[in-house]
Amino acid sequence: MVGIPRSSSCRECLQRRVKCDRTHPECVRCQTRGVRCPGYRRVLKFYNRTPSTSDFIDARAFVNPDKAEPSSSSSSSSTSLVRARSRASIPIDSSLAPNLTRKALDLQAKEVFEYVIMTTFPLTFTHFAPRLDPNWLEFIRHHQLAQTEPVECAMRVLNLWYLGVKHGDPSIIDHSRYAYGGALRSLARLVANQKTRTADVTLATAVMLGVFEMLDPLTPHSWLVHSGGIGGLVKLRGARAHAAGFARTMLVTIRSFLLADAFVRRQPSFLGGDDWREANEEASALEFRAGKGSWIGRVLDLVFNEISLGPGFWADATAIIEGKKGAGDVSREELVERIQRSREIQRNLQHQLASASGEHEASEMEEKKSDPGGRREVAHVRAVVSRCLQGLSAGVALLDQLVVLLEADKKRIGVAGRSEDGGAWGRIPVPNATIEGPFAGDDRPLDWLDRISMSMGTLAISNKQTGECQ
Repeated sequence: MVGIPRSSSCRECLQRRVKCDRTHPECVRCQTRGVRCPGYRRVLKFYNRTPSTSDFIDARAFVNPDKAEPSSSSSSSSTSLVRARSRASIPIDSSLAPNLTRKALDLQAKEVFEYVIMTTFPLTFTHFAPRLDPNWLEFIRHHQLAQTEPVECAMRVLNLWYLGVKHGDPSIIDHSRYAYGGALRSLARLVANQKTRTADVTLATAVMLGVFEMLDPLTPHSWLVHSGGIGGLVKLRGARAHAAGFARTMLVTIRSFLLADAFVRRQPSFLGGDDWREANEEASALEFRAGKGSWIGRVLDLVFNEISLGPGFWADATAIIEGKKGAGDVSREELVERIQRSREIQRNLQHQLASASGEHEASEMEEKKSDPGGRREVAHVRAVVSRCLQGLSAGVALLDQLVVLLEADKKRIGVAGRSEDGGAWGRIPVPNATIEGPFAGDDRPLDWLDRISMSMGTLAISNKQTGECQ
């Protein structure tokens, strides 16, 4: 035969029918997608035969062989009938669509992942999904990056964990832990490659595995290692990179846990920086102008911006009270003023949210109560407000405690210097290094991460769901 087209693309690009850059030994396009390039060696394909007239038989032979038109020979008709019947016994997915089984399994995996999201993050997803483009379900169902090996491995890990917990089967949970090791290796390859380190596929994989690490931690403190790595990736990508699109979706998903990490470490969070706070305000305003935002959503973004300052206040207060303040650090008076200003803003936001759950927009809510959809929306708003108020209560309680400690420490300092023992009021509160917060028991609900997420991370440093700091 002549005229057979021969492409020099790698086998993966040929199968996907995309242009290959033909870089050796592995093409850059495969590396960007996070899959292993199969190389350029051609695989031989063997075709047994092509369709011929002998493949077509008289359909009447199946109903009444006696009424079928006589063929040139009885042996030919018998052979055709045997062929047709043997071909009918082959499953349709194997004969007509070899990839149908894989597609069915892929669809089932995506449906299970939807249950994972709605079970572990019900309120976070239903509140933020209309504002995000794409949200997590749209990403998994339709986005090209969701077809990459690292994301598929991370989704498999979460799906196995959910099925194991749902059915009370420890063996399935063990399988999820085994799959977690393989997914971590895929993530490590993406992070090690400078070209894919800041790619969306890398951060998406890290976020999904970070959620699993919190749901099923290897050790009580192992989540800090993973969250620290995610924070490093987010910071490396920059604030403006997360203003829209799926990058915004990933940041909204993980940002509360990055704040919880900063609270536990008692270190300033980069999310409290001016560039990140401004980017968050701009993204929120853009969503509102596009008709995707809401008054509640706008207030929640303002709450997050204020709470993101908390870890920095905590770190500065610790340095001042322990006498470790450097020459370029903020003074005691300036720090107290900043804390009081932020506390006043948070209290004002508390009043706004409290009014939303009470009399605010009451007439509009009453109209919606006439139909089931309206009642669900009212219940959703109240649930969002309740969770956020818990976070604000914990944040305000922490700022109250820091102001008291700073004022008490100032009074203890005399002419001769700092007193040796300040008593209980001279000690900075130290949080536990676990993410569970008030949900440390074995009977914690499946949506406990959702509650920490909607509290902007402050419940992770609380010993009660009412927001009392440890």
